[in-house]
Amino acid sequence: MEKSVPNQFFNPLNNFLLFGQFQILFMKRLLLLLVLAFYCAGISAQETRGSQGSQVMEVNAYMAYLRASEVSARNLNSNSSRLENLLKEVQPAIYFRSGEIRTYGENPTALYTDVASLQSLSSRITGNESIEIITISMNQTSDLSSPIDLSAFSNFPNLKYIYIMSTIETSGNVISGLIRNNNARFGVFYKVDKGS
Repeated sequence: MEKSVPNQFFNPLNNFLLFGQFQILFMKRLLLLLVLAFYCAGISAQETRGSQGSQVMEVNAYMAYLRASEVSARNLNSNSSRLENLLKEVQPAIYFRSGEIRTYGENPTALYTDVASLQSLSSRITGNESIEIITISMNQTSDLSSPIDLSAFSNFPNLKYIYIMSTIETSGNVISGLIRNNNARFGVFYKVDKGS
């Protein structure tokens, strides 16, 4: 007895191969799209990290930046409130000016210095493990011609913030131009306060 095969509109074997080719083409396109997306995300992340590390901001703008980044990242560690505490509350501190060191309190979290003292800072300051913020004062016009080399702070393991406070007329661009060897590990910001 002869089997009769009815007319088929499609051949399952050929259809499977067609789908196989379609799937391979689809997978190649999807893979290319994923590679492109991850590449762009990597560039964006590097750009964000680099811009935060290399950009010198005014103190209020930096605080706003920290708050916005905490909200967008849903960060539970509040860096902005810690920085606000370091800036506004009395902290145990080291004062290093004109070669003279004065320490107030146990485990100082703040270091106050001026531009002229930066050259000898790393060799003179010991017990720097707890320092979180360094405030650099600019009080003379000659300070505007002295570079601020941030590599001098590489031996401060817990340092997070570098605050440049100027009491002379200047701008953010001038202060940014003075910064050398900026590191993304530090948040660098400034304030120009000429007083009354």
